Amino acid sequence: MKNEVVTERRKVTLRALQHMKARQEPIIALGVYDSVVAGIADDLGVHILMNGPSGPMALFGHTNPTAITADEQLATLKAVTRVTRYALVNAHMPYMSYQSSERDAVLNAARLVSEGGADTVKCDANARIANKIKAIVDAGIPVIAHIGLQASRRIEQSGYGVKGKAFDEARRIVDDAWVLVEAGVFAFVVEHVAPELMAHLARTLPVPALSLGSGPEADGVSIVSGDVLNYSVFPRPAHAGQFADLRNLFADGLGNYARQVRAGHYPHERDAPAMEPSEYRKLQRMLARKHRAKT
Repeated sequence: MKNEVVTERRKVTLRALQHMKARQEPIIALGVYDSVVAGIADDLGVHILMNGPSGPMALFGHTNPTAITADEQLATLKAVTRVTRYALVNAHMPYMSYQSSERDAVLNAARLVSEGGADTVKCDANARIANKIKAIVDAGIPVIAHIGLQASRRIEQSGYGVKGKAFDEARRIVDDAWVLVEAGVFAFVVEHVAPELMAHLARTLPVPALSLGSGPEADGVSIVSGDVLNYSVFPRPAHAGQFADLRNLFADGLGNYARQVRAGHYPHERDAPAMEPSEYRKLQRMLARKHRAKT
């Protein structure tokens, strides 16, 4: 039997991701917001753990991503970074934490790094806020640009439909991407754009471009763990695939628990640690004295 060569795992770096793009090795990114899934994903070799608005939405019941606070985002981020050893941890910057000024952008990005433990940050970005993105990068905090469908701009973008199907919109996305490359972003998440546009961006941009519901021709894939596992209060999007169904598994387990309680089958008396007989007798005598004193 030949000896197997064991490769020591190392922390994922920006250079490693760039090399993966050059080798056409798919980059795996996963949206995570709790320590259990984060730890499993890290052990399995996921390259980027994306801590985004999907976490506070799923865990705290937000239906509007613009309602998420910085403290809520930080709470889920800390749960992820406490258990992650190898993956690159990327934190989404909450709504209006970077759009108002370059100073706000840098300070709020720094908070995700210094308090939350993130390695990098992600911003819903376009050419109009490229100066804020550049300010974050210049401060030494690497940035992923989220382009295409942007939940924080859903009103401006007329909803959650596919972006870049029409020529003018596709051209604007491409132009924005190149401005953001000049601003210094190290990667893109391209959400819900036409697959032809996704393929063009991955082929021509000098940094990795990850598909989030934008087709297979990309440098990698980013998807939310709750969608992969069907563990969310919201409907699973079509692009999430069918990998697991925790929602129904949980429903079966919790339903079985409730039925056993109603039937008197749970909890089991044998599983409850009983008092020592001598200690129980002391308790009975004390309770009897208290009862006599009251009467």
